[in-house]
Formats: sequence, structure tokens, C-alpha cells
Amino acid sequence: MMAVAKLPIVPVLAEPRITAERADEILYGWQVEVLGRFGEFCHVETDYGYQGYILAGDLVAASTNTATHRIFHNLIDAVAAPHVRGDVITTLPRGAIVNVIGNIGEYAPVRLVDGRVAHIRSHFLETSVPPAFELDEETLRQNLVNTAKLYIGTQYRWGGKTHEGIDCSGLTFMAYRLNGTTIWRDAHYKEGYPLRKIPPAVARAGDLLYFEGHVAMWMEYGKIIHSAYDNKMVKVQNLAVYPQKPLYACTIF
Repeated sequence: MMAVAKLPIVPVLAEPRITAERADEILYGWQVEVLGRFGEFCHVETDYGYQGYILAGDLVAASTNTATHRIFHNLIDAVAAPHVRGDVITTLPRGAIVNVIGNIGEYAPVRLVDGRVAHIRSHFLETSVPPAFELDEETLRQNLVNTAKLYIGTQYRWGGKTHEGIDCSGLTFMAYRLNGTTIWRDAHYKEGYPLRKIPPAVARAGDLLYFEGHVAMWMEYGKIIHSAYDNKMVKVQNLAVYPQKPLYACTIF
């Protein structure tokens, strides 16, 4: 059975209990496959191959994903009427996806996963699956770095993927996801995903550097951008002063 997230941010837990580790998050409109039921929890697999447990009440059954557009701003209100005084129905994070159902003007009408119609400022929407490799390599590399930089200052949150909080692999995952490529969500290389290993010395902008239990994005000029637990936020840092040496690097090019 397929289902979609009905809350702005839905925790994916490591075990089927409320106090379990938050291993990951899915965002509004993201689809998962329900593999089984454990009391009030569903055992799920995401479209990027990650498994965990989600409260059944945070999901809505859906045979297909009808989303047409994606939120491309930190946080955006979905309102009941298409004007600034419209009541806020929900607030969606960057990366959430919605189904636009009518003509797009200043506001776009969208059908929420619970069936209600809401309105979202069209300026903050883009098509939900942009083709990653229609761009030339240099442009795509810069887009990856620029997307990661959108999260600068965001607090570190284990398992996080939004401006409420994001961890190291959540940052790199979202930078790539928002640019049309899905990579593995954890801080290590895994076969079967677009990345391939390269020596750290040849890494270029947008490539990833993997350390012991950590991942960062290379920005060139000796700098990395990462969500670091010790620094408690997403920041740009000189690689030379980082306490670890990279074990390997990965690229999609």
C-alpha cells in the first residue's frame, strides 16, 4: 500500500515507539510504501530506500502521487482564501510537494492530501521534479552549493531535513533532491545511488566529502558547507581547520 505524508514534517523513527530515535523525516506530500503495521505505527520504505516507522495517523493512503509542484522557500503558508488575510490552514517547508488544480496567478489553488482546497503564493512554487542533467555541469555544481547555502544558520537536528533543523546528511540529501537527484540519506557511501567515489584531492564544488560519521559539501577555495553537531548549525568552514580528514569523496559527475 502507498501513502503520503499529511503533516508538514513527519518523523521516521528507528523503532515502532514514540520515544524511539528520529532516524529521518519525510515532508508534506512525500510518498512511502507501507510494508506492515505495528499497532499505531506503519513500517514504511521511502522512495529513496530508507526504512523506518511512522505513526499511521500522520499518513494518508494514496494509490498514486498527484503532486505537481514543490515548495521552494523556507516556510510557506497554505491559506483558505487567495489573499493575505486568508486563514492559515498549514505551513509547509521547503521540499514539500503539492497538487496544483487550477490556473496560477498570484496564488495557486492546491488540493491538500486531506481533500481540502488551499491557496499558496505561486512565487514560491516550482515544478516538483526538475530534470537534474538538463543543466551543464558547472551550472549544476553551483546550484548544488547555492541550495546548501540556503540552510546556513539552521540548527542541527538529528534526522532533520528542514529549516526547523537539519543534520549533515539531511543537508546534502536536500541539496541534491532539490536539484533533481536522489542520493542516499546517511553519512556514508552506498552502492545503487548516483554518487561514485573519488579521491578527496580531486573534489570540486558540489561534490561530497565523507568523514568518520559525517558528510559535508565541498565549495572549493578550501571551504566546506555542512551541518555540524559540534557547531550546532549549518555553516561554512575552512577545511584546513576541521578536526577530521576526509576518508573519501563522492561525485555525480
